[in-house]
Amino acid sequence: MTVNLFPCCRLVFVVLLTASFAVSQQRCAAGQRRVESPVEFQRVVKEAKPGDVIVIGGSDWVDKRLKIMLAGSAEKPITIRSEVTWSGKSAFEIIGKHVVLDGFVFKDGGLSSGHVMKVRGSHCRVTRCVFEHYNPAKRSARYQWLSLFGHHHRVDHCRFSGQDHSGCTLVVWLAVDGESEVGQHRIERNHFLNRPRGDGNGFETIRIGTSEHSLKSAECLVSENLFENCDGEVELISNKSCGNVYAGNTIIGCAGALTLRHGNDCRVIENLILGDSDENSGGIRVVGEGHQIVGNHIQGVGDRVDGAIALSAGVVNAKLHQHAQVRDVLIDRNVLIGNDGDEIVWGHGKGSHNRTLMPRDITVKNTRRVGQVALRRLRDGDVGPEAQ
Repeated sequence: MTVNLFPCCRLVFVVLLTASFAVSQQRCAAGQRRVESPVEFQRVVKEAKPGDVIVIGGSDWVDKRLKIMLAGSAEKPITIRSEVTWSGKSAFEIIGKHVVLDGFVFKDGGLSSGHVMKVRGSHCRVTRCVFEHYNPAKRSARYQWLSLFGHHHRVDHCRFSGQDHSGCTLVVWLAVDGESEVGQHRIERNHFLNRPRGDGNGFETIRIGTSEHSLKSAECLVSENLFENCDGEVELISNKSCGNVYAGNTIIGCAGALTLRHGNDCRVIENLILGDSDENSGGIRVVGEGHQIVGNHIQGVGDRVDGAIALSAGVVNAKLHQHAQVRDVLIDRNVLIGNDGDEIVWGHGKGSHNRTLMPRDITVKNTRRVGQVALRRLRDGDVGPEAQ
C-alpha cells in the first residue's frame, strides 16, 4: 500500500509558516500601543519601556490638559505619535528623557496662561508638529506656544502659524530649579509665519533666555528656519543668553530684527534677511560683546532699527535688564543692498534711557554693496512638517 505523505507535509509546512508569521507580526507589534483616550494614554505611559511607540488615535481631543513623565534611552527613545488634533484649552507637558513627540497638532484653541507645549528634562525631540491659531479671546492673555526647559532638546520640521496674542512663540528657559545643565538645544528647519503686529513687548517669535539669566551660557543652535511675515515686535528673535548660533535662516518681510539683546559671544552667520517691501522690516541689532556677524545677506529692509546692522549705545555700569556696551564685535563678509537707513548704525538709541556709551573695538571688513543673493533662500517645501 502506497501512502502519499506530500499533502500532509504541505499542510504541516503551511501551519508552521502561518504560526511563524503570526509570531513575527506579534514581535513587530510589540512595543507599539494605540490609545484613544487620555485615561488609556496615561496608563500606557506608565507601562512604557525604551523603544516603545505610543500612537494617539481616534477622535480629536478637546480641552485635554496632560502632564506625563517618561524616559527612553539614547539607543531606544520612546516615541509618542499623535494622529489627532488638540483644541479648546488643551495643553501638553512632559518631563522626559530621550522622548520623541511626533505629529502633535494644536489648532484653533487658546489658553489663559502657561504653555501650549512644555518640554522639560533632556534629549527630547519635537518634530513634525503644528501650532496654528491657538489664540485666546483676549489678545492680552500671555502664554507661550512651545517652551523648552532642561537641555539637549531638538525642535525640527514644525510649523508655527497665526499667533495673535501676547507671549513668545518659542522660548528657551535657563532658570530651572534643580537643573545643573541647561540649553544646548537645536531649533532647525521650522516654519514661522503670519504673526500680526503686537501692541508692546512680549510678542517675540523666538526668545532664548531672559535678562535676569542672560550671562548664562545657553549654546543653542537656531538654523535653517524660515520666518515669513512675523511682525509681532521689533525683536523677531530675542537673544538673552551667551554662546548661541543663528545660522542659515531665511527671514522675509518680518517687521522686526534678529536682535542680540543681552548676552555675549553669539554668532550670526550666513542668514538671508529680505525686507520684501515691508517698511518696518529690520536687519540685525547688536548689544553686548564678543559677537560675530559674518556672511549675512541683508537686502531691502526698512528702518525699524535705523539700518541693516545696528550697534546699540550702552549704559554705564549697565544692569542685566539694561543695554550693555557693544565691544569686541566682528562684522565680516556681509552683503548689504538697498536698505533704508545706514548700512551700519553706530550707537543705535543713543541718548535714550541713559544710553551714552558708544560701541568700541569693532572690526568691520569685506562689506559688499552689490551682487546677487548668494545664499540659498528657504521655501515652504524646505521646512515644516510636510518637508521631505
